[in-house]
Amino acid sequence: MTTSSPETHHFRPLTLHKVALWLIAVAVVIVVIALVFLLAHQRTTGVLSQNLHTVFWYFDVGREYNMATWYNSGLWLLMGALSAAIAVARSTHRRSWWLLTAVALFASVDEYLEVHERLDLPADRLFERLPFDLGFSWVLLGAPIALVIGLLLLRLVLALPARARNGLILGGALFLLGAIGVESVNGMILAGNDHIVDNAFIYGTMVEELLEMSGVAVAFASLLSLFQHDARNGTLRLDPTVLPPLRLQERASAPR
Repeated sequence: MTTSSPETHHFRPLTLHKVALWLIAVAVVIVVIALVFLLAHQRTTGVLSQNLHTVFWYFDVGREYNMATWYNSGLWLLMGALSAAIAVARSTHRRSWWLLTAVALFASVDEYLEVHERLDLPADRLFERLPFDLGFSWVLLGAPIALVIGLLLLRLVLALPARARNGLILGGALFLLGAIGVESVNGMILAGNDHIVDNAFIYGTMVEELLEMSGVAVAFASLLSLFQHDARNGTLRLDPTVLPPLRLQERASAPR
């Protein structure tokens, strides 16, 4: 029977649910501000209406280059940085960590540049064969790509501690529910309305983006929970279960 060093007991995982809830709360505030100023803009006229629309634009989750985009892109960037830090720490499944880093960094750029919508061009050929108008054809290629990435990362996710594993699965499910599920519904709503943007589409987009931001927030908090904190001196370390087991020589030279 092995016993842990007394020093080990001072390290505690960073709290997953509190971090996730705070990050989701910020996303909710962004969406609520956008909704309030949208309704106010639609119910006023003149200069006041224009000023209200300007504020709405800064928080509109359906647009690029604004506060909403900056926040979502920032979450992805932080997630990529955490994943890279874990990979550099010579963790197990190192290649998978680098893959997750690449995915997160690409998603951060995509939030600003909408790279995924460029999939419309190759997907249009498949789109023409559908018996219904999906609205956004990029989903036809985006969904299989997401599935492949998920399968490539599955081994890594299943090997993580339960709190991080369950958090990443939940975060991924929330993100895909918004990015693929609600996005497809919004596309059909837009197509059914002759591609004219109305309140139904705007509200649907708010739900979609809130799910996406919530998913990324939960996933980021899950990675953060792999780090442990020593409250006595403020030291951080990576969860030892994520690191490969020490070799015999390393064990012999390790401090006791």
